[in-house]
Amino acid sequence: MAKKDKQELIIDAALAVFREKGYSNTRMADIAMRAGVSYGLVYHYFGSKEVLFDVIVEGWWNSYYQMLEEQKCSVSDFEEKLANIVRFFLYMYANKPDLISIFVTEVSRSSIYHTARGLAKFRKSLALCEEIMADGQKQGFLRKDIGPHYMAYFFSGAIEAFISILVLGNEPLNKAREERTVNGIIQIFLNGALAK
Repeated sequence: MAKKDKQELIIDAALAVFREKGYSNTRMADIAMRAGVSYGLVYHYFGSKEVLFDVIVEGWWNSYYQMLEEQKCSVSDFEEKLANIVRFFLYMYANKPDLISIFVTEVSRSSIYHTARGLAKFRKSLALCEEIMADGQKQGFLRKDIGPHYMAYFFSGAIEAFISILVLGNEPLNKAREERTVNGIIQIFLNGALAK
C-alpha cells in the first residue's frame, strides 16, 4: 500500500475514533487498531494525536474556505450563493458524517480548539462570508443598515445551529428535508420570520 493510501487509512480511522470517543479520550493506539496498522506507523506518519487532529481539521477548513471563495467569485445570483453555502454543510453531513461531527463537537463547541490559531480559522471563514454579504448589499439583495460582518454572523450561526442539531441528534437527512432546510434558512435570513 502506498504512503498516501496508508495516511488516508489512518485519517479515516482517526475520524471514526475521534467521533466515537471524543478527542480527549482518543489514544493513538485506538486509531492504530481501527486502521489495522501498527502503533508505530501512526506515529511515523503523524508524530502525535495533536498533529493528526490538526491535519483533519486543516482539511475541513481548506474545503470550507475553497467553497466560500468559489461562491464569492461565482456569477450565480445571490440567493443561489447562499443556498450553495448551506448545501456544503448538508453535503458534509450526508457524505462525511465523521468530519462534520468533529467540526461540531471538537472544533466549534470545544475549548480545546479555542486557541488564537483556532479562532483565526473561524475569523477567516467569517471574513469570506462577510465579503459575500457585502457583495449582496452592493447588488441590492441585502439591506444596508446592518453591517456585512453581522450578516455573516447571523447567516453562519443559523447554519451551524441547524447542523449541530442534526449531528447531536443523529437526525436523518433526505432530499426533501435538505431542500426544506436550504429554503428555510435562506428565507428566514432574507425575509425574517415575521408573518406577512
